[in-house]
Amino acid sequence: MSHIDKYIIPFFVFLFVMSTAYADNHDNKPTWDKICETKDTNTICQISYGQNMDYGDQTVWFSRVGVVELNGEQKKLFIHAPLGVKIQSGVLYQIDDNQTNSMPYNACYNVQGCQGLLEIDNTTIQQLKEGNVIKMRFTSVNGKAIDASVSLIGFTKAYNKLN
Repeated sequence: MSHIDKYIIPFFVFLFVMSTAYADNHDNKPTWDKICETKDTNTICQISYGQNMDYGDQTVWFSRVGVVELNGEQKKLFIHAPLGVKIQSGVLYQIDDNQTNSMPYNACYNVQGCQGLLEIDNTTIQQLKEGNVIKMRFTSVNGKAIDASVSLIGFTKAYNKLN
């Protein structure tokens, strides 16, 4: 287990609680933001984009994508898929017209759906900073493609925000 993996599950639980509180107290306008937490000598930050969507008579958090960093060095891209996806297929993503990449799902949560997680480098961070959109493709359990995209406007500002 890598050093970042030791902190990632508790941090995502913290972020879920924070994002739920945020959703209850703010409008549904999607935005990029940065949240950091320090534990012992380690600081873990998440730069993420989230959006509340109406689903029947309830509002659910959908299509959250972002970067998690440990001590500003280890970086992972994550994408939360909606419920009802085929986990064997993983998730495809593409930043602007760059190469399409895939990432496996590493965990599924009762409310948030499944999460893809992939170690990335500074080249990917730069693509996110300079990019306009990240496109994602999930596969539903019946085999149909579910396409989504997230604007990267605001990513650089959130990423560069001081802790």
